[in-house]
Amino acid sequence: MKYFHVICITLLACFVLQGSPANGADKSPGHPLLIGYGEGVMQLDEQNHIVWHYQQSDIETVYDAWKLPSGNVLFCHRYGVREVNPDKETVWDYKIPREPGKQEINSCQPLPDGKVLILDCGNQKLLEVDRDQKVTHSIDLPDGGKNVHNRYMQARKTPQDTYLISYRDNKVILELNADGKEVWRFKLNDNDRAFTAIRLANGRTLIPCITSYRIIEVDPAGKITWELDKQDDLCFELLYPVGVQVRKNGNLVVINSDYHHRKGMNNDVQAYEITRDKRVLWTLKKSDLEEDGKVPVVERGTKMPSHHLLSIQVPGEPAGLK
Repeated sequence: MKYFHVICITLLACFVLQGSPANGADKSPGHPLLIGYGEGVMQLDEQNHIVWHYQQSDIETVYDAWKLPSGNVLFCHRYGVREVNPDKETVWDYKIPREPGKQEINSCQPLPDGKVLILDCGNQKLLEVDRDQKVTHSIDLPDGGKNVHNRYMQARKTPQDTYLISYRDNKVILELNADGKEVWRFKLNDNDRAFTAIRLANGRTLIPCITSYRIIEVDPAGKITWELDKQDDLCFELLYPVGVQVRKNGNLVVINSDYHHRKGMNNDVQAYEITRDKRVLWTLKKSDLEEDGKVPVVERGTKMPSHHLLSIQVPGEPAGLK
């Protein structure tokens, strides 16, 4: 009988967290969000309503999207980095040749001096580019392999003026100094592929691992000090944590993507906020992103419907912790 009560309490807690599956009406108040997805960028309000949406035919795979203090939105897509204003007018546009399999950009980061950090996967370079599109600093990256798409995922400049690069196929995080010299590395498990690496204020590094569906925090010695994985019962299935931001209070906002997940349409929770003691505060559901039963993206290759969420940001939160 005691075991039965525990099961009932657990199921009730999950029901309260997720809301009624019939109408999805019981939403926990969230935050304004900026989300990059397969074909564009969208902004949501505290009730998960889409209030702004940018989509153009030349945009594909938005791994990174940032709401700037000016109100403009900076994002990268497969063949460039673009900044648009709230009226969706382009104010800055960095382009690379549209050569599938040879060129690709996987990340961008606005820097405090107004420059933009760009990960050039095709040429295996890390670039700092100013507003006149002049490359002011360039680092030749250690080889990431033959497949342009699988070489790297994201790069981040740290408060220490070093650079964290996520190597996808090589399953490693490298930290380089301004001269391109390696100063730290973390080797992932064989079943891990890191999406990004975020340097925390305590000197540790947060690493979302997309193929093992887990997020780990490691110290400078490489010891895992915190982990979120499928063994943690969050009342929903953990999928690809492709976008993560650390809030000022230490909570994580996380994309729970069905990107490339062949059972993705069974996935209800698309994003969530979680505390360090693993309490889920709010969720973003499929129903929040759908209108008249439609989804934003149908994958070109598989023709499967997919929400294809990739990047997440709570505007106004520290940009260095994303």
